[in-house]
Parts: sequence; structure tokens; C-alpha cells
Amino acid sequence: MISYLKGSILVKKPKYLILLVNNVGYEVFASEKTLSLLNETSEASLYIHHHITENAQQLYGFINQPELEMFKNLISISGVGPKSALGVMASATVEDIIQAILSEDPALLRTVSGIGPKTAERIVVELKSKIGKLGKEMNLKDSSVAPRDIETIEALIGLGYSRKEVMEVIRQVPTEITDTSERIKGALKLLGK
Repeated sequence: MISYLKGSILVKKPKYLILLVNNVGYEVFASEKTLSLLNETSEASLYIHHHITENAQQLYGFINQPELEMFKNLISISGVGPKSALGVMASATVEDIIQAILSEDPALLRTVSGIGPKTAERIVVELKSKIGKLGKEMNLKDSSVAPRDIETIEALIGLGYSRKEVMEVIRQVPTEITDTSERIKGALKLLGK
């Protein structure tokens, strides 16, 4: 099994790249977000998921291990294939996906092409216990949202703000404000600017 590749980018297309490693070109599928981080004229190092089916062998590349682990968790769900999982990975950061699952909010997942309401619910239910472990492995601190903010996030989304807006603002609310209603007020002030 191939699990890591480092080489020069020979070709970069919208959905994949060809990575030249020791004179062998590997076709590696990746999300638009991952591909946008890679410069076609430079070297690239990617963590790889080697996906083997009856009809094909495909490589999927990720910038870091938490992305790879999230991808593996997503494709372990019945009805979620590699392309849908890449769509989820392209739609949000690993931290935001973890928060959506921990707060039992499948809305973020439903926005991805190929993920319907039932599949989004299944992802949340089946991954909730696994995702807590991934979050701890990632040692999420400033980049993630504290558990105390789940109610605040849900309230703000309920007021009509997008998850992306809320996630950006919630990290700016001073941590010394611990009361949920005060955190909501602080976030609303920031959203109103």
C-alpha cells in the first residue's frame, strides 16, 4: 500500500495531479483546496490513501494526516465514496467538519454534492464517537471551537448566519466571557461590523 509520496509535480489539473517520484508518475486525486495549495513548479509531499476496488486502484492525496484520517472516516460510511468524501473535505476545514459532527449538525455536510440528507445524518451518527478521538489526536486548541461554544454556534446559525461566518467570528470572542448569552452578544457585535 502506498501511504506517502514526495516528488515534483509534473501535471496539475482541476481534480488531480501527476506526481513524479523516482521517474514514476503517480496520478493522485485531491480536493480543489489541496490542489490550490500546491505550486505546479515545485515539489510536493502528500499523505496518500490507496483506494483499491474490483475495477481500479486510485490514489488520493492530502496535505496532512488529520485530513487523511477524516477522509478515511468519511469513506467508511455506507453511501460515501471517495469523490463525495473529497467534496466534504473541499467544503470545510477538518476542524469545522469535526465541530459539525460533534454538535450533531449535518447542515454543512448536506451542502456537498452527492451527500443527501440521510447520508449527512448517517455521517454524523456513525462518526460522532470516532471524531472525538481524531480531535484529541489533532490536539486542537486555537484552531477549534471549545465545547462551550456549541450552543452559541447553534443559536447564531438559528438566527440565519452561515456556519462559515459563525466559525470565523466565534474565535474572536474573548475567552474570558464564559456565559453563553454574553458570548452570543459578543459574536453578534462582531457579525454586525
